[in-house]
Amino acid sequence: MVCLNMQQMIQKKTQHLLALDGAKERLHLLKAELLEEGCFDSIVDGCHGVFHTASPVIFSATDPQAEIIDPAIKGTLNVLKSCAKVPSIKRVVMTASVASVLYNGKPMTPDVVVDETWFSDSRFCKENKLWYMASKTLAEEAAWRFAEDNMINLVVLNPGFVIGPLLQPALNSTSEIILALTKGECTSPDFWFVDVRDVAYAHIQAFEIPSATGRYCLVQRHVQFPEILKTLNELYPTLGLKEKFEDHEKPLERVFQISQEKSKSLGLSFIPWEVKMNAAEKVVCVTGASGYVASWLVKLLLQRGYTVKATVRDPNDPKKTQHLLALNGAKERLHLLKAELLEEGCFDSIVDGCHGVFHTASPVIFSATDPQAELIDPAIKGTLNVLKSCAKVPSIKRVVITASIVSVVYNGKPLTPDVVVDETWFSDSRFCEKNKLWYMASKTLAEEAAWRFAEENRMDLVVLNPGFVVGPLLQPSLNYTSEVVLAHTRGENIFPSSIYWLVDVQDVAYAHIQAFEIPSATGRYCLVERVVEFSEILKTLNELYPTLGLERKCEEHDKPLKRTYQVSQEKAKSLGLSFTPWERSLRGTVESLKEKGFLSI
Repeated sequence: MVCLNMQQMIQKKTQHLLALDGAKERLHLLKAELLEEGCFDSIVDGCHGVFHTASPVIFSATDPQAEIIDPAIKGTLNVLKSCAKVPSIKRVVMTASVASVLYNGKPMTPDVVVDETWFSDSRFCKENKLWYMASKTLAEEAAWRFAEDNMINLVVLNPGFVIGPLLQPALNSTSEIILALTKGECTSPDFWFVDVRDVAYAHIQAFEIPSATGRYCLVQRHVQFPEILKTLNELYPTLGLKEKFEDHEKPLERVFQISQEKSKSLGLSFIPWEVKMNAAEKVVCVTGASGYVASWLVKLLLQRGYTVKATVRDPNDPKKTQHLLALNGAKERLHLLKAELLEEGCFDSIVDGCHGVFHTASPVIFSATDPQAELIDPAIKGTLNVLKSCAKVPSIKRVVITASIVSVVYNGKPLTPDVVVDETWFSDSRFCEKNKLWYMASKTLAEEAAWRFAEENRMDLVVLNPGFVVGPLLQPSLNYTSEVVLAHTRGENIFPSSIYWLVDVQDVAYAHIQAFEIPSATGRYCLVERVVEFSEILKTLNELYPTLGLERKCEEHDKPLKRTYQVSQEKAKSLGLSFTPWERSLRGTVESLKEKGFLSI
């Protein structure tokens, strides 16, 4: 009976993690004792990054030094000591607290703006019996000293009072306090609110953005107790807080602010602390939303808390929309709207009220009877139709367009092994037309038209130029690139080239969001993980799936691989991208083809 109860306790702590997307394939749960020196040695071995979030949250104790301060310092140093032994770890991101920023006895007048240069004073905290604040301050100080002594690349996040939706089934300390607030209990006169999703996102950004350094204060707003009561009363009148609110109804005092300047360099756009404002503050449009890349983009946007206006040709076609409607958050924040790309003015009402637009819709056709009418004109007209609608909406702060690597590399320049293609390259539409590369011509001319329009209309435009996109499918039908991979499983090449610029669909979708959210994002971004020959793809498929029977086809193509030109990743990495290896992406495509019944092996 005791064993069963222990098992139930373990399940309560882990079940929500095991239910996450990708957990089955890529989540490894490991037992660790934070205060046991050396416990993390084997755990962090082979890692490229470590996020240290574990720390006791206790505000009162019989023996504060032994119960709060010593464990916070020792736990932090235990993790860092293990990290120092692993050369592959490129960065450690540590969750500290705004508690290690604010408590130093300085005057906190309304004109004060607290930033990352502020540090709490542990002696001040101890004198005032602020034991939790002292523990966070001393632990962070110890971390910085150790990182400096051992040349560890450390970034520290200092979030405020973290609120937002819970994934775990149990209450944590901040959700317990919110529960008390719903009863009108005053647990504190002041709160420095920040959304849990923003804090989690900031951790990833702090790890992935190469230029991230030092500390980052994460606070959306300082809020006083009466303001919280008033908002809860407006949102949930049945809580019966009106009387409590009236008891505290008095003019709010002006207070100090906490700077968001540095945190915004991580691409953060803070979710407002009032739940009712969330949907109104983060509205975007995705064109061609049922497509391969766009479906992943919609999924990631919903995960980030955005409200998404998604355009499709027929919102009532379940084959095109069912996978979108099944996404987490779709019920509350996804709006499917009918749109005809080539109908001028069609997007006017759709993009109205949006803060950003992602234009992904474009015909993918490599041969046509009348290329001008079937390919080139629709690509240009569709792009301009969307941009013309965007130009009428002042709230739109940025437009992100999905172009292609084909509007970069086709210009007749020699592509020798020593060449590195980058964002300064543009395809030549005349060269494309001369060589009957109609799809390449259409993407090139559409991108050129977009840049002209953006310049003339002072539009903040960012263009992504992904290569041949592979990886798992969300949509139930085959798109062009998955059709090509399906042909590869038979040893056939139906792509009009033996050279592939491979990139993972999830990396491309993520790049779209980064290109929108990071204020400094500008211009074009080439998105290619590796330039690969067809014979190398065949060989990899044969190694991954021997039952495909590709050995003979591999032998037919068995010749020394030529060194190919490269596509620069330097600018793409400024978006915080860490590209998925193409072999893993290829496997993801094949597994999706199997799962959706297109391939039986």
